[in-house]
Amino acid sequence: MRIIILASLVAGAMLTSMPVRAAYTIKDGKLIQTHELATMSVQEHYSSALEALEQSRWEDLVLQSNILIKNFPESPFTSIAQYYLGVGFYHLGELEMANKQLTQYLKKQSAPKFFEEAIKYKFAIADKFQNGERKHLLGLESMPKWMPAAEEAIEIYDEVISALPHHELAIQSLFGKGELLAAEEDYKLSIETYQILIRKFTKHPLACESYIGIGKVYLKECKNEYPDPDFLDLAEINFKKFTADFPNEPRIVQAENMLIEMREIYADNLYETARFYERTKKPHASAIYYNKILAKYPKTKTANSSEERLAYLEKKHNKPYRDMRTLPEVQDDVVKVEASDNIQLSSAVDSVAEIEQASKAKEDSNIAPESLSGEGSA
Repeated sequence: MRIIILASLVAGAMLTSMPVRAAYTIKDGKLIQTHELATMSVQEHYSSALEALEQSRWEDLVLQSNILIKNFPESPFTSIAQYYLGVGFYHLGELEMANKQLTQYLKKQSAPKFFEEAIKYKFAIADKFQNGERKHLLGLESMPKWMPAAEEAIEIYDEVISALPHHELAIQSLFGKGELLAAEEDYKLSIETYQILIRKFTKHPLACESYIGIGKVYLKECKNEYPDPDFLDLAEINFKKFTADFPNEPRIVQAENMLIEMREIYADNLYETARFYERTKKPHASAIYYNKILAKYPKTKTANSSEERLAYLEKKHNKPYRDMRTLPEVQDDVVKVEASDNIQLSSAVDSVAEIEQASKAKEDSNIAPESLSGEGSA
């Protein structure tokens, strides 16, 4: 049912977006619309295109550029008209068409006149895609703009970085790419992109933003995935590098707060394990985890809760549970507790198996005499 509804919407969109009347003709073996036929000389059409550009008449610019491209393919004005066509489509909001025309313009010439301007427009297109502008369904101009364009934005950012590797636009493209990859949950590549920016442009303001971006990625990663301790270690390394490169940066506080939030997540994960052992009547095991929280994450809110639980256990069982030993020893005890739990579970399973075997043997012994007596009477 949903497929039928979607197909109906697509068909309706195609019909409503198609021109009511479109007259075509053949020119040089190609089908073109009659309104795109040349009515003046190549120089006059080029002048009309320049005038449209200066007056920001974007539809006229697209029309005059198309006339030049389709009617005067060998003219030197045609290659420039390709650039103007991309500019016109950009200002009309047809970003896919604009990017396509600008790409063709850059590929057709070894040293295009408007090389840097074309790259700037491509960068602007990528930024618009990153900020939510969508592309046409199925890549058709007549279709509605429903499709996300994150992949296209990343491709364009890569083009800009390659074309102008030391330009300000390359720096902004690296940062935009890092943000977009993080939004797409490609965490590894996002961090790598931020780090490339930091290495190449260490003192640039966006290097500072990249350090914060990396911190955000690690925080997001430990929230969305299992909190691997490596994430926290890497986040702390990133924070140390950030403070070394930008010691007077006010946003150090923001980066530190993200690190504190990560520690709370990891401490809370241990706390849940400790509470589990406490609920299952294993105070020693729970105390090991509480002490581990105090040792690894002493300034967290969870550490305060762990201190309260330890005090409660000591009062309840009338014995000390605060462990002042070194962390490795506490970790060893955690491993022993977990191993002990596994051994107990394994023993329980073995016991059940033995009971089942004994029961089966008993049943066999009760059945055997009856079977023998039956055979004898027969």
